[in-house]
Amino acid sequence: MIKSPIIDEILSKRRIIVTLGTGGVGKTTLSAALAMRAALLGRRAIVVTIDPAKRLATSLGLDTLGNRPTDLTSYLENAAKKSEVQLGKGRFFAMIPDANRNFQDFLTELAPSREVVEKILKNPLFQIFTKEFSGTNEYMALERLRALDHTGEFDCIILDTPPSRNALAFLNAPKLLARLFEERLIRWLVLPANKIVAAGMRSALGVLERLTGAGFMSNLLEFASTLFEVRVRFLANMKQTTNMLESESVGFIMVTAPSPDTAPEVQQFIQVIQEHGFHFDGVALNRTLGYLEGVEKAAKTSGNAEQAAAISILSALKEREKSAEETLRAGAVRICARVPELARDIHSVEDLFYVAQTLGPEANQRNTDIRD
Repeated sequence: MIKSPIIDEILSKRRIIVTLGTGGVGKTTLSAALAMRAALLGRRAIVVTIDPAKRLATSLGLDTLGNRPTDLTSYLENAAKKSEVQLGKGRFFAMIPDANRNFQDFLTELAPSREVVEKILKNPLFQIFTKEFSGTNEYMALERLRALDHTGEFDCIILDTPPSRNALAFLNAPKLLARLFEERLIRWLVLPANKIVAAGMRSALGVLERLTGAGFMSNLLEFASTLFEVRVRFLANMKQTTNMLESESVGFIMVTAPSPDTAPEVQQFIQVIQEHGFHFDGVALNRTLGYLEGVEKAAKTSGNAEQAAAISILSALKEREKSAEETLRAGAVRICARVPELARDIHSVEDLFYVAQTLGPEANQRNTDIRD
């Protein structure tokens, strides 16, 4: 296996790696490749994605992935044999969490009784809450991450997050959901200060019931009350999740393409990550063209006009890439990996195996194209 000192260093010191990035830069594929590389290094690794587009299954050449870890080690073994690489004791798993299912499991764990769980699940507002409340899906993914980490079944977990416009929601999810229990309206509904307030609240609810339709306010009150019963344990779990993300065992990697927009985007990510107290391990540059230098030189000496025109375009793209890298380095940003532009999409474990071996700067030999 081709060695990549920086990536190998990160994989050796972090138990969990969270990947962030915009859509279309190859983040999902690279996340899976990181988990596969960890397996090649002898780790029991899993890639978990909360990307709503479900692209992880496509990258692995599978029809679907479920809410539980799927063992793909046999696929990796076959790919390794074809490349004459010894897998060793490493294992490779993948999964796509089901937010609704995880929420139900989460409530079952936290609620004081099965009766409380049933009340929440049967409440019509539960489906609205799980689908529409900002931060619910992201927090459930973090909760699944915490649970996976707690089992000790895996010594390397790669978490693939949604595209960057959802990244802040992902990072803020624990605090956002915690605020739900602190909202004055919820506390007013659940914990009226005295009997007079309680009587006035019932009267107000009666008026609102007539305005909003039969059952709505009753459902709201019951939903708020039953959720409040799990408040203490929820906040304790949230604290554990936050502590986990802030620990030395968790690192964050940003995946991006080398373009003029890269530097400000990366700086924004770094700022947000540092504000949260997380550890930023570097930037993985995807779709790089530096490895084409030999092809460029050969084409220049061929005397072919069409090739010369193509080389002119390629040279301009490479200059843009070089400028983007220099800007990153000027800002003291660590580049932890360069992945070459590939000639086709990733649609199998064999394809992904190749990507796992291109994470080192020495490996940029082929013409490729990763699509997230």
